[in-house]
Amino acid sequence: MRYVVDAPMVAHLWAHQSQDSARNGRNFYFEGKDIYSYGSHFRCASVEANQQGQKAYLVTTRTYSNTTCKHMGMVRKAIPYGELIFYTPRSVSLHNDRLSEYSYYESAYYIVDQVEKISDYINAQQKSRTQNYTEHVKECLLNIGRWIEFWGLDKRQKSATGRWLMPVLAKLSSTAKKDITKFWTVTGERPRYSSELPRENKSEYQELFLDILARGLLQTTSAAEYKTRLSQLFIDRTDDPLLWEHFAERKERQDAINRRNEELREQRYAERRERWLREEEERHRIANMSFEEKKELWYSGEISNRWFTVPYGLDFNALLRVHNGCIETSMGIQVKAKEAVRLWKLVELFHKNEADFRHDLVHDANNHNWSINSYKNDILTAGCHRIRYEEMRNAAMKLGIAADGTENNPPTQKRRALPPLRPRNRSGLGTWRIYP
Repeated sequence: MRYVVDAPMVAHLWAHQSQDSARNGRNFYFEGKDIYSYGSHFRCASVEANQQGQKAYLVTTRTYSNTTCKHMGMVRKAIPYGELIFYTPRSVSLHNDRLSEYSYYESAYYIVDQVEKISDYINAQQKSRTQNYTEHVKECLLNIGRWIEFWGLDKRQKSATGRWLMPVLAKLSSTAKKDITKFWTVTGERPRYSSELPRENKSEYQELFLDILARGLLQTTSAAEYKTRLSQLFIDRTDDPLLWEHFAERKERQDAINRRNEELREQRYAERRERWLREEEERHRIANMSFEEKKELWYSGEISNRWFTVPYGLDFNALLRVHNGCIETSMGIQVKAKEAVRLWKLVELFHKNEADFRHDLVHDANNHNWSINSYKNDILTAGCHRIRYEEMRNAAMKLGIAADGTENNPPTQKRRALPPLRPRNRSGLGTWRIYP
């Protein structure tokens, strides 16, 4: 028999009670009927038996972390199909085949929890546009009936200490102040770093509970009759004789809205698909063009950067064009006109051999700085960009910052040193728009 297994097997062994304990070696384990996540402070579920030996699973509804959520999923999945399951934060069990006083009160609080849920569902029905909460309330009522039957709460019984425990329904129905305090002031979830259980007065739901008892909704009757009485409960509690007619009107309006939204979603999907097909067709058309043809289309702005690249193996890898008053590279970097003027003056000095090369920065339109690495053989290298002088000159002419028809001046014998850089700001100087 193995006691250290993987997490799903821990849940399986617990659900079938195949052995007395097992763990996954870290944070998920069970001992006897209780299975825990990250320690005994968080009980995921327990396998309980009543005085007749019948079995039920009590699965917690306490809040938990994302990691414990995985353990809870394994627990729920491991429970065999068709077994009786109660989802509750309450812990109820027999000791020596009898309920302790603590479990007795906890079993009563489970009923209070269900009545509170019923109240919430009835209130929600008044504004609901799509959801009919009748089945939810019916499930709560059935849970109360199953719970009472499983623990024998409809009759007097002795506690584990020998004291007589009165029928829970009678105590919950009592209007005595002492009984209201004990049975309608319920315990809440214990705070993580506190040993005290918070208590909350929920006596406001007693009147609804008495109404449910008076209508006999905890008793099994024919389906048609039960549905009628349950529907009338909603009408009377909301004080709206036309509750279901109003709900039908809201639902009809919401269904119409949902249909329109669905039509719009389908229309948007069709438009996206049509646009994608057009782009695919255009992409294939451009892919079959020569580089010169694509280059002219790129210069004119008919194709975007993502559909145009300079072929590998050339001495340059980027082209320039004027777009919206800025210089734009084929790699997607933009430089504003003012920065382009400064850079063009610098490039002209390098080209005419009137100044020694020095490193500089390009400040692009997005406030990013890129390094100018070298200028050799009339090719400017900045980051991953290699740009020919002719390309820069043509772009400068289109931008109107270079004289039209200016010939390349031959190198002069005399070089002059550039003035020292004057820092403009801490963010750096500007450059051509270039990827690093």
